[in-house]
Amino acid sequence: MIKKHDFDAAWKSILEAFEVEIVELLFPEIFDKIKWELGTESLDQELQEIQRDIFDKDRSEKIISDKIIKVRLKEQASKILFIHVEVQSYSSGYEVFGERMFRYFYRIWDKFRYKYEDNSEIVAAAIYTYKGERGKDQRYVYKLPEMEKEILTYNFKTIDVEKIKLRNISDDNPLKLIFRMAKRLLEIGATDEEIYKAKIELAEELRSYNKVKNNEQIKALVDFLEYLFLIQDPVLEKKYEEYKKGMGGVLEMTIDDIRKIHYTQKGRQEGREEEKIKVAQNLLKMGLDVEKVAEATELTIEQVEKIKKKMMN
Repeated sequence: MIKKHDFDAAWKSILEAFEVEIVELLFPEIFDKIKWELGTESLDQELQEIQRDIFDKDRSEKIISDKIIKVRLKEQASKILFIHVEVQSYSSGYEVFGERMFRYFYRIWDKFRYKYEDNSEIVAAAIYTYKGERGKDQRYVYKLPEMEKEILTYNFKTIDVEKIKLRNISDDNPLKLIFRMAKRLLEIGATDEEIYKAKIELAEELRSYNKVKNNEQIKALVDFLEYLFLIQDPVLEKKYEEYKKGMGGVLEMTIDDIRKIHYTQKGRQEGREEEKIKVAQNLLKMGLDVEKVAEATELTIEQVEKIKKKMMN
């Protein structure tokens, strides 16, 4: 059975875990004007309603690598800003992608622009993750052939993974690693041997990576590697699994245990202290040091030390 790349799931996990970093990369001119201390709100349900308006029900349910992020602005008395981000992993063919972005824009405009007294603002961006030029629009222009001037021009921000200059992304922004991984996937050949080598290389980098802020970001990076870099050859896949087991320690914990033990156990209850304690106990049993356990569970080092002491008694 041939395994298929799950681009939507891979990028959706990135959009979920790296909201702040995505906005910093896409909209540096407004990043510092956002009141980040008030947090963000993901409007997934509202986005699905908009998608059902634009597409038929079946198609809208398959479009998951889109996001609307709601934030507030500092200098305008907490005026609301809606940020729409769409990841496009294939050429839209004869369909005009720019028009689709415009349709999103005016649906968001209709739904939110005048919902609040201060007239909310809307910005949008597209991330292209496939090879070639076809369909990589940066704007949508509406005009009639009988008229000389355009009736409407809608511009939106874009990032093209194939052409992105990684040196322009801050070393402190984890998206640099994400786009390096995505770019590498476009550059390597289609052979399992090359994918295996790339996977080892990226796993090694991920193993010692320290730019993430929380466990959700760790999981998103791990899933991104696993979803996109697929080895079809069962012999090489087994070899990769043996490599992970042989490395042990942090790599084995990152790719297998944080995903299967940590996230399965805490599920939706990550705010509950008792769940964090259970996870800390499991990670300590695996031999991780106190600092790593504290980082993985978001407990303090003092709390983890107390848990360890109790386990030893």
